[in-house]
Amino acid sequence: MKKTVKKVTTAIIAVAMSMTATTAVFAASSTDTPVVDENNSNAEFQQQVEYSKSESEIVPAYTVSIPTTVTLGKDSTDLKYTLTLDNDTAFVPSGKKVSVKINSAGYPGTLNKLAVWDSKNLEEAEYAIYNSDAAANPTYFGIGDEVASWNGSNFGTITRKAKVKDYYNIAAGNYKGVINYTISLEDDVQG
Repeated sequence: MKKTVKKVTTAIIAVAMSMTATTAVFAASSTDTPVVDENNSNAEFQQQVEYSKSESEIVPAYTVSIPTTVTLGKDSTDLKYTLTLDNDTAFVPSGKKVSVKINSAGYPGTLNKLAVWDSKNLEEAEYAIYNSDAAANPTYFGIGDEVASWNGSNFGTITRKAKVKDYYNIAAGNYKGVINYTISLEDDVQG
């Protein structure tokens, strides 16, 4: 009987050791470092792969600055449009441009012409926006026209000019109006 108990006990211990060894092999998670030896010549290992994409780091962003007020006078006035890149890795993608267009201009009730209005004297004064005083044949911009654009990796300030038309024939007064712009990232058909 003692031999039987000893055999049974030995068998139970062998089974327990076998289960412990098996459990140890299967208990290894996929994040543990794989170990191989003479008894276990193969191991499997699964590596987790992760990727994070932050739009502020990947997608270029641009700031276009346009002064909130421009004062017209007898002589031409500068209209400045400035593009700045929001981070060091920003760029204008190939085949694209950042575009500034005149969407509308004028004064309340009349947003279809480059003009300002003196509400006290009921007088209108028209003005022109153009590329340069130095140009022999300046390019004039109207409603719907692109007045500034940046493509490739360029950035900085583009200066246009504004001048009152027929200055000497305009009545004295305080004239006010607005220019509404659209700013967009769009295909550069010339790029």
